[in-house]
Amino acid sequence: MVDAGDAFQGLPVSNLSKGEEMAKAMNEVGYDAMTIGNHEFDFGYNQLKKLEGILNFPLLSANVYKDGKLAFLPSVIVNKNGINYGIIGVTTPETKTKTSPEGIVGVTFADPLETVTREMTKLNNQVDAFVILSHLGIDPSTQQKWRGDYLTQQLSTMTAYKHPIIMIDGHSHTVLEQGQMFGTDILAQTGTALANVGKVTFEEKDGKLSNAKASLINVKDVADVTPNATLKAQLDKANEAYLNATSEVIIPNNTVDLKGERDDVRTRETNLGDAIADAIEAYGQHGFSTPSDFAVTNSGGIRASITQGTVKLSDVITVLPFGNTIAQIKVSGENVLKAFEHSLSAPTQMVDGKKQFTANGGLLQISKGVRVYYDINKAPGQRVNEIQILNKQTGQYEPLDLTRIYNVATNDFTASGGDGFDMFGGSREEGVSLDKVMADYLKTADLMQYDTTEPQRMIMGQPAKGEDTVTVPPAAKPQGQQLTPQPATTGKVVQFPVPHQPAATGNNSATMVGHAGTMAGSHVTTMSTTAVMSTVAMQGTSAATNGQVADGNEKGTLPATGGTSAGAIALGYVCVGAGLYMMRRRRAA
Repeated sequence: MVDAGDAFQGLPVSNLSKGEEMAKAMNEVGYDAMTIGNHEFDFGYNQLKKLEGILNFPLLSANVYKDGKLAFLPSVIVNKNGINYGIIGVTTPETKTKTSPEGIVGVTFADPLETVTREMTKLNNQVDAFVILSHLGIDPSTQQKWRGDYLTQQLSTMTAYKHPIIMIDGHSHTVLEQGQMFGTDILAQTGTALANVGKVTFEEKDGKLSNAKASLINVKDVADVTPNATLKAQLDKANEAYLNATSEVIIPNNTVDLKGERDDVRTRETNLGDAIADAIEAYGQHGFSTPSDFAVTNSGGIRASITQGTVKLSDVITVLPFGNTIAQIKVSGENVLKAFEHSLSAPTQMVDGKKQFTANGGLLQISKGVRVYYDINKAPGQRVNEIQILNKQTGQYEPLDLTRIYNVATNDFTASGGDGFDMFGGSREEGVSLDKVMADYLKTADLMQYDTTEPQRMIMGQPAKGEDTVTVPPAAKPQGQQLTPQPATTGKVVQFPVPHQPAATGNNSATMVGHAGTMAGSHVTTMSTTAVMSTVAMQGTSAATNGQVADGNEKGTLPATGGTSAGAIALGYVCVGAGLYMMRRRRAA
């Protein structure tokens, strides 16, 4: 039973305890090993080391270093039913931009291929199979050398390693129903939020393993399994405490579906993204020393939709589970341009005959104070046609001034350079929590303004002639505070496009289960000659950031299982734990 990362963060019920309730649950289920995902660092390095001390199984990563030294155990040998599994962990170097920068001070990430082969060479004569717990993913937007499919392909060609390689992958939240084969080696991934348990079966004869195959068990298939009593009691207690603390009704009867699902919010502007950015901008009119010009928020921080009906604080926290705070930074017009080029730099794909971006957690959702016109057919770094900023005194949109300093409100993750926004950073003012800002906004906002699925702010093409003088109602002056006059637009305004550089951007049976790329070491007694390895998907972040269709590697997506609500995922964990418990009881019998 193993896990491919992003276990501790992203579920509100777990976030309340900074991952400790999830660590207890995983102990009860009976994991054998886990690798480290990018969101394991969301509560900081010290808290992650504390969680490592709570776990009764090893936390693995061969390529994470702290102050130049290996920070975690790189690999472990687990023997189950006479088979030695060499389990190696590897963490995405994207962690540098996909967790809070404060959480990885002094932490570096070495090359995945180099570090994994180092460990395989060390274990080569001691194991029957290699199990790589890979929190790398197969997103097209990820550098090829940092992807799980690239790592599997490279390892499969190396003749020095005679044993089968099973790559249990995470990070990209991809559903691979039958995995992906590389020669005789296999890559498996299960999606997200405990929607599926992955299973890899193989044959073993005379110490030789062969014929690996991957499949998935959907959470609905185990709905009737009797829960493990101890695990259920622990989860029920944690869930009750969370629900009691977040039971406030924010909207008694919401009539607008606000779209926040991964494949929506990471590929385009959505009405929920608009609302969150507007909430940040509204706070910024009085929450900082100077009013915000506009607001942005990263799509990877939006983890669920808000549906019609009663909306509680727990629903808002499920959408925004990371505990981010509001921040304001001062950004030059030149860096605003660079930021939006970076935001729109993802690779493209055809969906239903229409070109769109591939999923990108760094795609910025934007407030009503800014409009971005772009061309998806242009090369990354050259896609922005024009940016317009709302002058709140005149009520008119004006072209971006590359020499002006703008007050940009966002969340603390993006403000500090997360998702590769290195044109941000620097000193910043801090506000309250993002979920509180959003909850307060939803209580009073006219949500009918978001009753559309058409883009309103990130618009393909050029602005219509004279559109930069469109008038909108001026913002009301906050009580008790003088608005700082905006600098007048000068001859330094540059129309787009302008030349610039792109932003950097005897047969035995055995079972291994995993999560989000996990592998389980429970034994199953059957009449077959098959050994089983399972992968349980629970990347809630994790619940991030973080299925993605990846260049034809997707073998099909199973039906949705109710989103990422804490209750549903808790039920999923109970079912998985119960299933493993029953397997072990049968074996003992």
